[in-house]
Amino acid sequence: MKRTLCRGFVAALMVAAVLVTSTAHAAKKDFKIAWSIYVGWMPWAYAAEAGIVKKWADKYGITIEVTQINDYIESINQFTAGKFDGCVMTNMDGLSIPAGGGVDSTALIVGDFSNGNDGVVMKGASGIKDLSGQSVNLVELSVSH
Repeated sequence: MKRTLCRGFVAALMVAAVLVTSTAHAAKKDFKIAWSIYVGWMPWAYAAEAGIVKKWADKYGITIEVTQINDYIESINQFTAGKFDGCVMTNMDGLSIPAGGGVDSTALIVGDFSNGNDGVVMKGASGIKDLSGQSVNLVELSVSH
Protein backbone atom coordinates (compact mmCIF):
# COMPACT_ATOMS: atom_id res chain seq x y z
CA MET A 1 0.00 0.00 0.00
CA LYS A 2 2.78 2.39 1.00
CA ARG A 3 4.74 1.60 -2.18
CA THR A 4 1.63 2.11 -4.34
CA LEU A 5 0.94 5.44 -2.64
CA CYS A 6 4.55 6.51 -3.21
CA ARG A 7 4.36 5.52 -6.88
CA GLY A 8 1.10 7.44 -7.26
CA PHE A 9 2.67 10.50 -5.68
CA VAL A 10 5.71 10.28 -7.92
CA ALA A 11 3.49 9.79 -10.97
CA ALA A 12 1.58 12.94 -10.06
CA LEU A 13 4.90 14.76 -9.75
CA MET A 14 5.97 13.59 -13.19
CA VAL A 15 2.76 14.72 -14.87
CA ALA A 16 2.95 18.00 -12.96
CA ALA A 17 6.53 18.52 -14.13
CA VAL A 18 5.39 18.37 -17.71
CA LEU A 19 2.78 20.98 -16.94
CA VAL A 20 5.19 23.30 -15.09
CA THR A 21 6.36 24.83 -18.31
CA SER A 22 6.12 28.14 -20.04
CA THR A 23 2.92 28.47 -22.07
CA ALA A 24 5.06 28.86 -25.21
CA HIS A 25 6.00 25.17 -24.92
CA ALA A 26 2.49 23.75 -25.33
CA ALA A 27 3.41 21.62 -28.41
CA LYS A 28 6.73 20.34 -27.06
CA LYS A 29 7.49 16.64 -26.86
CA ASP A 30 10.85 16.84 -25.03
CA PHE A 31 11.12 18.31 -21.54
CA LYS A 32 14.02 19.08 -19.23
CA ILE A 33 13.27 19.34 -15.51
CA ALA A 34 15.77 20.70 -12.96
CA TRP A 35 15.76 19.83 -9.29
CA SER A 36 18.12 20.40 -6.37
CA ILE A 37 18.78 18.61 -3.10
CA TYR A 38 15.98 19.06 -0.58
CA VAL A 39 14.31 16.23 1.28
CA GLY A 40 10.90 17.00 -0.21
CA TRP A 41 12.30 16.85 -3.74
CA MET A 42 14.28 13.61 -3.41
CA PRO A 43 11.49 11.59 -5.10
CA TRP A 44 12.71 13.12 -8.39
CA ALA A 45 16.02 11.25 -8.11
CA TYR A 46 14.26 8.03 -7.17
CA ALA A 47 11.68 8.33 -9.95
CA ALA A 48 14.35 9.03 -12.58
CA GLU A 49 16.65 6.21 -11.42
CA ALA A 50 13.84 3.67 -11.02
CA GLY A 51 12.47 4.35 -14.51
CA ILE A 52 9.20 5.82 -13.28
CA VAL A 53 9.76 9.08 -15.18
CA LYS A 54 10.41 7.18 -18.40
CA LYS A 55 7.34 5.01 -17.88
CA TRP A 56 5.07 8.04 -17.58
CA ALA A 57 6.79 9.92 -20.38
CA ASP A 58 6.38 6.91 -22.67
CA LYS A 59 2.70 6.69 -21.76
CA TYR A 60 2.17 10.26 -22.99
CA GLY A 61 4.54 10.03 -25.97
CA ILE A 62 7.07 12.51 -24.61
CA THR A 63 10.57 12.48 -23.18
CA ILE A 64 11.49 13.92 -19.80
CA GLU A 65 15.08 14.51 -18.74
CA VAL A 66 15.46 15.01 -14.99
CA THR A 67 18.68 16.81 -14.00
CA GLN A 68 20.03 17.46 -10.52
CA ILE A 69 21.57 20.91 -10.15
CA ASN A 70 23.87 21.14 -7.13
CA ASP A 71 22.91 24.72 -6.30
CA TYR A 72 19.27 25.60 -5.60
CA ILE A 73 19.40 29.22 -6.78
CA GLU A 74 21.39 28.19 -9.85
CA SER A 75 18.63 25.73 -10.79
CA ILE A 76 16.13 28.60 -10.71
CA ASN A 77 18.52 30.82 -12.68
CA GLN A 78 18.91 28.14 -15.36
CA PHE A 79 15.13 27.70 -15.56
CA THR A 80 14.74 31.46 -15.90
CA ALA A 81 17.38 31.51 -18.66
CA GLY A 82 15.39 28.89 -20.59
CA LYS A 83 17.78 25.97 -20.12
CA PHE A 84 15.02 23.93 -18.43
CA ASP A 85 11.30 23.64 -19.08
CA GLY A 86 10.48 23.08 -15.43
CA CYS A 87 12.19 23.49 -12.09
CA VAL A 88 11.36 22.30 -8.60
CA MET A 89 11.27 25.35 -6.33
CA THR A 90 9.23 26.93 -3.58
CA ASN A 91 6.22 28.93 -4.67
CA MET A 92 7.77 32.01 -3.04
CA ASP A 93 10.96 31.64 -5.09
CA GLY A 94 8.89 31.12 -8.22
CA LEU A 95 7.48 34.58 -7.67
CA SER A 96 10.91 36.18 -7.49
CA ILE A 97 13.64 35.17 -9.94
CA PRO A 98 11.55 33.73 -12.83
CA ALA A 99 8.81 36.35 -12.54
CA GLY A 100 11.39 39.13 -12.22
CA GLY A 101 13.12 37.74 -15.31
CA GLY A 102 9.88 37.92 -17.30
CA VAL A 103 9.30 34.17 -17.43
CA ASP A 104 5.59 33.41 -17.78
CA SER A 105 5.24 30.26 -15.68
CA THR A 106 2.61 27.99 -14.25
CA ALA A 107 3.04 26.84 -10.66
CA LEU A 108 1.77 23.46 -9.56
CA ILE A 109 2.07 22.81 -5.86
CA VAL A 110 2.24 19.03 -5.58
CA GLY A 111 5.31 18.67 -3.37
CA ASP A 112 5.63 19.08 0.33
CA PHE A 113 5.24 22.04 2.64
CA SER A 114 7.17 23.23 5.66
CA ASN A 115 4.46 24.17 8.15
CA GLY A 116 6.96 24.33 10.99
CA ASN A 117 9.15 21.47 9.80
CA ASP A 118 12.21 23.63 9.25
CA GLY A 119 15.09 23.52 11.68
CA VAL A 120 18.27 25.27 12.70
CA VAL A 121 21.49 23.28 13.17
CA MET A 122 23.77 24.79 15.82
CA LYS A 123 27.15 23.89 17.26
CA GLY A 124 27.89 24.82 20.84
CA ALA A 125 24.44 26.28 21.50
CA SER A 126 21.45 24.92 23.34
CA GLY A 127 18.69 27.18 22.05
CA ILE A 128 17.68 29.95 19.67
CA LYS A 129 18.55 32.62 22.25
CA ASP A 130 22.19 31.52 21.96
CA LEU A 131 22.20 32.75 18.34
CA SER A 132 21.83 36.39 19.34
CA GLY A 133 24.77 38.29 17.82
CA GLN A 134 25.95 35.24 15.83
CA SER A 135 26.17 34.80 12.06
CA VAL A 136 23.49 32.54 10.60
CA ASN A 137 24.00 30.98 7.15
CA LEU A 138 21.06 30.68 4.76
CA VAL A 139 20.74 30.04 1.04
CA GLU A 140 21.16 33.55 -0.35
CA LEU A 141 18.20 34.87 -2.39
CA SER A 142 16.03 31.89 -1.42
CA VAL A 143 12.81 31.86 0.52
CA SER A 144 14.95 31.15 3.62
CA HIS A 145 16.88 34.36 3.04
